[in-house]
Amino acid sequence: MKIKYVQLESEAFLTDLDFVTMTLEERGAYWTLILYLYCNKGKCELDIPVLSQLCNKNPKAFGKIWQNISKKFQTRSGVIKHKRVTKELTKAKKFRQARSRAGLKGADKRWHSHSTAITKKTKGNVIEKESKDISYSNTTEQSSSVSSSVRPRPDKDCHIRALHFNEALNGIITPRNQSDRTCFRNITSWLMAGCAAGKFNEQIFGRVLDYAKKASLGQNPAAVFISLLKKELNYNPKAIKAGQL
Repeated sequence: MKIKYVQLESEAFLTDLDFVTMTLEERGAYWTLILYLYCNKGKCELDIPVLSQLCNKNPKAFGKIWQNISKKFQTRSGVIKHKRVTKELTKAKKFRQARSRAGLKGADKRWHSHSTAITKKTKGNVIEKESKDISYSNTTEQSSSVSSSVRPRPDKDCHIRALHFNEALNGIITPRNQSDRTCFRNITSWLMAGCAAGKFNEQIFGRVLDYAKKASLGQNPAAVFISLLKKELNYNPKAIKAGQL
């Protein structure tokens, strides 16, 4: 994904002898090229007419400026790079990847923590209910009634899991706008409806979060995530609007 923010050490420029001795025009061209490299993944072609337009100078005038500032850049095979720009972009990329891994780990931890808590609570309720009912029953008929009445309600469990699922999903793929947030809520509702209809079981939430993790590693994670849901689970946003599964 494109790096939007990098660290800037202003003192490094102001104490650089080459920069200090540049004319105002040379400084302007130098900084324009630096910023352009940051926006262009750290490299660009050495095309004087194009670069002169970028710096708002005619090619002849820019050519003279370039002669004086070119030593600050690395030029190989017609491609311009800058050592400090490359270093800062690499640092920013590693920082972003570390933040992404931390976010995935945090979302994973929250999801499994919620999931474990729900499972323990459900099992505890079942055991407590069985103990109470069995203490009042010694007949086969009453035992059968107990067995039927203490089954966990999948609709309730799915509802609770869905709440935690939506939180974890937003932690893995950060919504860029209101449209993404609405889309994620629709997906959560779709999964809940699928559980209620018996189409999915409670394990579906963890499976879909795995799709989200996979999608978060590429460009436009939300779009990739929807594409995976369509492919793997036949997700149809239009059906959601029509009130269908």
